[in-house]
Formats: sequence, C-alpha cells, structure tokens
Amino acid sequence: MSRGLQLILVLSQLLTLGSAVLVALHPNILYASISLLFTFLGVTVMFVYAGADFLAGAQVIVYVGGVTILILFAIMLTQWLYQVSLRDVGTKIVVPVLIGAAVLFFLLPGLKELGNIVLTVPPEKMEEFAALPKTALIGQALLGNYVLAFEGITILLLGALVGAVWIARPK
Repeated sequence: MSRGLQLILVLSQLLTLGSAVLVALHPNILYASISLLFTFLGVTVMFVYAGADFLAGAQVIVYVGGVTILILFAIMLTQWLYQVSLRDVGTKIVVPVLIGAAVLFFLLPGLKELGNIVLTVPPEKMEEFAALPKTALIGQALLGNYVLAFEGITILLLGALVGAVWIARPK
C-alpha cells in the first residue's frame, strides 16, 4: 500500500473515531446525528480498503442514505413536540473534547507502534482479493429473480415514511 493510500486510510479512521466521539458526547441531537453521518462514511472508506465493496455500497445505501436521513427527518418532524431548540448549546462540549484529546495524545505513540506491527505482516494475496468484483452476482439476483420483492420493499418503506410524517404532523 502506498503512502498516499495509507494517509487516506488513517484520515478516514480519525474521521470515524472523532465523529463517533461527537455522536456520544454532543448535547445537541441534530449535530450528533450529522456526526453519525460522518462516522458511517468513515466506516465505508475502511470497507473499501478491506476489499469489501458490497459492504461499502450497502453501508452507503442503508446507513448513510437511509438511517441517517430517517433520523434527521425524525428530529425535524418532532422538535415541536417538546419545544426543543436545535441551536448550538455553546461551550458544554469543550471539556470532553479536551479530555479526549489529552488521552489520545498519550495513546498516540502506542497506536503508531501497533500500526507499524500490523503493516509489517500483511495478509497474503490481499491485493488480489480486493481487486476481485464481488457484487456482480448480488446485483444480478436483485435485479433479476428478486426484483419484485425488492420493489415491494421500497413501496413498503415509502409507505412507512409517509405514515411517520402523517403521525408526527402538528394537529
């Protein structure tokens, strides 16, 4: 793996960890859900590097495109129930971020050494495995034999979304 690819992988790992911490610690649910979107995107990049292209595509379609948008819709549609303001709460996040940065600073040398150990023992034929297409058969099955079930599920999910909007509307 070249240095540029290693840098992209490390940046995606840092993006995933940083945004996961924000999901857990941010007091504003809207910003936490947007951080969840970036967590899912970072995991997608790691799936791509692992050679799991189907899992990366499913991650984008299901989690980034579905779950995150559904969470954002739920927040936007139900904020009037509790009169919650979706504004930033200010400096309540500063102390947890500083504590997390200090812990990461002290763990960084150990993590770098662990990364060097992992990079010196690469799996055999990993590049060949990552280059093989794995989604062609799944795509042919979804758009061939199972197209009716696939379309039925999309109609069902659309109906569930319309029902959720209908239930959550102000009266």
